[in-house]
Amino acid sequence: MRLDANSGFRLLEPAPAYDILYGAPPSSRTNNVNTYLWVIDARGIPYILEAPLQVIGSTLPKHSNLTGGAEAYLGGEMWFTSTVALYISGGSGRYPPVNATQLEEATRVFESFDYEVTSLGWDYQKDEARRRLVGGR
Repeated sequence: MRLDANSGFRLLEPAPAYDILYGAPPSSRTNNVNTYLWVIDARGIPYILEAPLQVIGSTLPKHSNLTGGAEAYLGGEMWFTSTVALYISGGSGRYPPVNATQLEEATRVFESFDYEVTSLGWDYQKDEARRRLVGGR
């Protein structure tokens, strides 16, 4: 099911962001607060707060809810630390980055919207995008 504006779906607009919740990337699985899911697709960067939604049975939205199951370049999570700064990860089960370069390209796309972007980066040992903050960056 593709979500719409009535369920909290948004397209990223150029900075500054309004009506957002501030958060920070998790350093463990238990301290994940105010996480937004995002994808890059033909429409831009749709995103939604990762919180239970009644329209999908009071469960958490998934990246596929942003696309209706259609194609996307890649997806992940983001945390706004201010109206002009955010962290991103490539943490998507459905649309993960295939390599570090693809995640770096996504960072540049977010920067093109005039945000100060910090990527959680790539775990070269596991060959996947990091999903947690490492080393207090």
